[in-house]
Amino acid sequence: MPKNDGEMQSWQVFHYVRKHIGRSVLYAIFGKRHARTVDLWCQDPRFTDKEARSYDPLQGLRDLLSILDDHGHVPIVRSSLQYLASGTSVDCDYHGDHADPLPTITEEILADYRAVADLQRAIEAGQDAHTVNQLKAEAINEIERTVALYLKDR
Repeated sequence: MPKNDGEMQSWQVFHYVRKHIGRSVLYAIFGKRHARTVDLWCQDPRFTDKEARSYDPLQGLRDLLSILDDHGHVPIVRSSLQYLASGTSVDCDYHGDHADPLPTITEEILADYRAVADLQRAIEAGQDAHTVNQLKAEAINEIERTVALYLKDR
């Protein structure tokens, strides 16, 4: 069994861009004054003196999104990922809401039931796929707000 689970590392993204698109693109985005730093981001830590968890912008963004997720702010994480993907061929058109959780866990749980009931009614009524998908997204958002409130209160 391999030690590495095959998950892409941030340095691999920078390395790929440098190899296939060119370092000039990286320098244009991150600044020519920071060329040495950009080149450091492209290095495999196994074969250099770079630390395995050294900072680069992708790793920093991943850490930030992970912290938001740990605190139950899943809609913000999804919106951030949507923003990053917007304008690319993997744009998933997710436009979740950013509503704050209701004041109590009981109110949140009741809102979960209402959202799931709306979804169930739409399915039973034979609504179109777009409507059902929209209601599904609303139900998921509602459940995620409940979990966010639960985690916040713990």
